[in-house]
Amino acid sequence: MTNAQMWALIIGFVSPLLISVVNRPQWSSAARSFVQMAVSVLVGLGSAYFAGDFAGKDVISSILIASVSAISAYKGIFKPTGASPALERLTSPTPRA
Repeated sequence: MTNAQMWALIIGFVSPLLISVVNRPQWSSAARSFVQMAVSVLVGLGSAYFAGDFAGKDVISSILIASVSAISAYKGIFKPTGASPALERLTSPTPRA
């Protein structure tokens, strides 16, 4: 595993918390998935760039690793414990009456 891939794995693991700050509970599944994929692409590109592995295969593998890591962490830890939904509620604006 390259340094870029390792950083993508680590940052991807904690990215559901960042994604929860951006996502809103009332958004559709498609919109929420788009945010997750956009963050994973940014994490993969950033980790490959800063690790000095900014070439085709390394960038793609970093993006995929970040995405799998984020989805696994969300479904396995952050959603079942209620951390991500709670963070979404805390950071979402309250609806106006």
